[in-house]
Amino acid sequence: MAPTKRLPAPALNAAVVKRLARRERRRDRSREEILDATRRVLLRSGVAATTLDAVAKEVGVSKTALYYYFPSKDTLLFELVFRALRTHAQAVHDAVEEAKDGAGALRALVRESVKAFTPRLEDFRLAFLHGQVASPGAVHLDAQQFARLRPLNELWLAGAAKKLTQDRKKHPGRAQVEPRLMAFLAYLSAIGLLTMKGMVESQDDPLVYSDDQLIEGFARIFEAATAP
Repeated sequence: MAPTKRLPAPALNAAVVKRLARRERRRDRSREEILDATRRVLLRSGVAATTLDAVAKEVGVSKTALYYYFPSKDTLLFELVFRALRTHAQAVHDAVEEAKDGAGALRALVRESVKAFTPRLEDFRLAFLHGQVASPGAVHLDAQQFARLRPLNELWLAGAAKKLTQDRKKHPGRAQVEPRLMAFLAYLSAIGLLTMKGMVESQDDPLVYSDDQLIEGFARIFEAATAP
């Protein structure tokens, strides 16, 4: 019998790394497919009907297979919300980074928050409103989940706060509002606009003002507040 051919150690290590990388990519794709299916079930049937059985049927896998990725419905729903928030926060961060100054950062924060969620208000409702309208105790986040959510605040707010702080070294700003609070207020204006859009559009009674008009109005208010 011919001896078994062995790969050199470096080649063997590289092969193992490639195999693990392929496995991880397959796992990530499977997770995304499950989250996409959960979103479809949720939008079609509501939260109460979004069970692991319903999601497994939508994906075309067994419930046991689903447990490999998500041990509970609460975990699955959290991951769906977290995905929407993380994508949104990164988009806001990237837009703010392009701004030249604090006022421009606030404009970018409002604009990107509104533009990102306007075509998918269902995701906005899930991420920001579900916890308010669900029955008491139906939504509960554990310490580990809070620990994953809190860094998103840095993506949303830190960039604008930094640029506003730099501006304050040159001039204090008319409103005399602490930079981080100013960034948070700009973000709240965008969340309020989206909430109102969701309310009126669900009744087929759109706002009198366009998104661009409302974004511009908020931007000018914040620009005036930060001006010397």
